[in-house]
Amino acid sequence: MDGESSFPVLFYRNMINFQTIRNKQKWLFGLIAIPVIIGFVILFTPDAEDRIFGRGSQSQTGDYGQLDGKIVTRDQWIEARNIVVAQLGPQSRGIPESFLNTRAVQILGEKALMERYGINPSQSDSNDWILSQIDKSIEGLPSESRPTRGEAYSNWAQGLGASTRLKEAEQIKAGEGRLEALARYQVGVTQLRGLAGVAGILVSNKEAEIKFRNENKQYEAEALFLSHTNYLMLVQPTDEQIKKHYTNTLANNRIPERRQVSYVTFPATNYLDEAEEIFNGLNTASRMGFLTNYWTNITSIAGYKTNTIPALAKLIAPARTNLYSGMKEEEAITAIREAILRTPHLGYENQRQVELKSGLAVVQAYKARLKFQNALKEANKTQPALDTLEKMALLQGLTVTSSPPFAIQDGVVFGLPQVTSAQVFTLSKTNACIFDDSPLSGSSSDFYTASLKKVIPSRNRTFVEAKTTVTADFKKSESIKLMNEAGEKIHQSIKGGKALEEVGKENNLVVAKLGPFDSVGGPIPGLANRANTEDVRTQALGLDVGSISELIASSTDSSDLASEEAAFVVKLTGKNAVSRDRFDAEFAEYLKSARSAAESQSYSAWLRDETAELYKYSLKTYIDGKGEIKVNSVKSDDGGSGFYKQGTTVTLEAEPAVNFVFKEWSGAVTVDTGNANNSVTVLRNDTVTATFVKKDAK
Repeated sequence: MDGESSFPVLFYRNMINFQTIRNKQKWLFGLIAIPVIIGFVILFTPDAEDRIFGRGSQSQTGDYGQLDGKIVTRDQWIEARNIVVAQLGPQSRGIPESFLNTRAVQILGEKALMERYGINPSQSDSNDWILSQIDKSIEGLPSESRPTRGEAYSNWAQGLGASTRLKEAEQIKAGEGRLEALARYQVGVTQLRGLAGVAGILVSNKEAEIKFRNENKQYEAEALFLSHTNYLMLVQPTDEQIKKHYTNTLANNRIPERRQVSYVTFPATNYLDEAEEIFNGLNTASRMGFLTNYWTNITSIAGYKTNTIPALAKLIAPARTNLYSGMKEEEAITAIREAILRTPHLGYENQRQVELKSGLAVVQAYKARLKFQNALKEANKTQPALDTLEKMALLQGLTVTSSPPFAIQDGVVFGLPQVTSAQVFTLSKTNACIFDDSPLSGSSSDFYTASLKKVIPSRNRTFVEAKTTVTADFKKSESIKLMNEAGEKIHQSIKGGKALEEVGKENNLVVAKLGPFDSVGGPIPGLANRANTEDVRTQALGLDVGSISELIASSTDSSDLASEEAAFVVKLTGKNAVSRDRFDAEFAEYLKSARSAAESQSYSAWLRDETAELYKYSLKTYIDGKGEIKVNSVKSDDGGSGFYKQGTTVTLEAEPAVNFVFKEWSGAVTVDTGNANNSVTVLRNDTVTATFVKKDAK
């Protein structure tokens, strides 16, 4: 069942032993880099759903809007959100909730449109899509470590079903369903795009050819370049000039405030001996949890539940040649010991997976840091001082490291990248410490405790200290002036009718031949570092053939466009059509790309308009106290239905019950919250609450 021929069986009635495959190749899933898979796993678990969508009132009917006249269920909303996350991949972690929800509405719109136009992908279509994704993911792997399609499918399904609430068999079953749902959507939306994107197909060859030829027209130019460095030798400043420049640029010669920190780190590797003692005292069940998470197949090693780590390592090394081949026995034992003692433990408790726990050595490192941290806090409470950390570390035999001085603009502390310079600049003698907030997990970096050690005040450099820098700065500014003066004389000569070549000879400058280059971007042959590329391109493209530009101040540093370190005049000498060879080689792909872009643009506009008609957002009203809310929509036939097209203005009138008075609005109403007559523009699924209190309430 491991061969290629067994793959189709995977899609029908679970006719494959997933447990066997998983035990043999579980590690392979880490090699399969399908962005869709990675993203889909992030939120497609019950735990993640609870964190995002909550329970109780968050699961009430109507919270997620109305689609084509039908209430959107919580499950539909979650599935749409998960598809968005799958498309974004790991980047979705930093995407605002508002964007994810907006895209979820678009996904729901697409699903409704698929139903309207009878798009219902077949099982075969879904299978083909899954197969294509798997093939893409494994094709770049070395043949000796490449999983079969069946193994890749099994791991993908297990990943999609991963949840702390499910047993392994349940994970696979759930994952298979989610994988097929994802595949059906991907296939369906492709068919929908083809149906809606006719405009892309109607991009004619002629239209695309005109655009291609315009974008790829080749330009040639000549130019004279001046550099300020050619004039440096002409600048011979006096001490008085340098002193005056020093005074005028005093702010540029100020040394900012700098700081130093001292810190102690607690690497897990320093606590392996303590961790091993704890491991030796564990019962069989607990020990097995650490060992099987280090290596699933350790169960094939005789006596793995009772052997010591060194004894186990001697048996593991020859069995895991992919990791330990080529190592000496003592090296392999050391590596295996560290891996076991640093590997997190994921076990079961009452038939449920428990939370991820750190490796034993990591826990011991954390405890040591916590002990040191608490002692340091107490010492600073009693007598604050900037050397307390160093004194305490010395007493406890811990190694202290001091950072080099740094300014706030340096960003991070050298040697301690977990700490930013901005953090350190908030510290003081009475608030001198920074304690890491690393999660207690196997993947955390070394724990640390840091303390402000020294504050080096800001000051002006003395003239003696700054003289070399000030002199160089003065000579540069003066050489730029000389360069610009020479450039203006050159430009006047050209305007007077002299040829570029003639002016170049008179000023000992070589005429540079530039090109061919296009209008899109990229390097310009012959330009080298004489001036900024885009400065030259912009000037050349704005000229007629034979015309010469004004004198242009530029920079040889493309990242510093404001620096006037060079100057040039450029003459456009030719505009040439794209070559036949290049046209033949590139146009077909260009036409395909142009049509694809037009199709995508057409589809996006069509989908936006269709979804705006299909989907209505929910605005739910709640009462706190006793009273009622009268709801009406302005310029809409939605009335007080509770569901509105995006952008609809809804008026709200709070009417208290007998012996009650209106107090305030909350939720979607954010302006004039104390006004009983109010309004809100519906932009998302939202709620509004009217609070009423008794008349005699304070």
